Amino acid sequence: MKGKKVHVRLTNSELAMMQLLWEAGRPLNRAEIMEIALRDPDDPLFAKNSFHVIINNLMQYQFIAAFMNNGAGRKNARRFAPMITRNEYFAQQISTTEHYTAADIPEIVAAMFKYTKGADREELLPKIEQAVRRNSK
Repeated sequence: MKGKKVHVRLTNSELAMMQLLWEAGRPLNRAEIMEIALRDPDDPLFAKNSFHVIINNLMQYQFIAAFMNNGAGRKNARRFAPMITRNEYFAQQISTTEHYTAADIPEIVAAMFKYTKGADREELLPKIEQAVRRNSK
C-alpha cells in the first residue's frame, strides 16, 4: 500500500477528523483533537473511544501522518497532520464516481458556481485558470 493513496469514502467520523485537522492548519496532538471534538458534549464530532480507530484508518489510507513531538510526556508524543488537502479529497470523491469522465469537468465547475453563494464569479474565473495551470504541471 505504500506510495499509493487509497480511494475511499470516509465515514462521518473520519471526515469530521479530517475537517478538524484541515481547519487547524497545523499538526495537532490527541489532547488538542479531543478538546475540539468534544467541545459540545451534547454533539461531539465523534465518539471519544473511537479516536484510535479513526486515526489508524486515516493513516492506513495515507490521508494523515503522525509526527513525533519534541515535547515531553507520552501523552503529547505524536501530532497528526493531513497529507491530502480538502480540495484534493473532494476532487477524488468526484473523480472516483462510477460514471465520471474527464468531459464532465466543465459541467461540474459550472454546477459549483451555481451553488456558490456570495462569490464574485468574474473574479473566480481567472483563479480557476491559474489553479488549472498550476495543477497540470
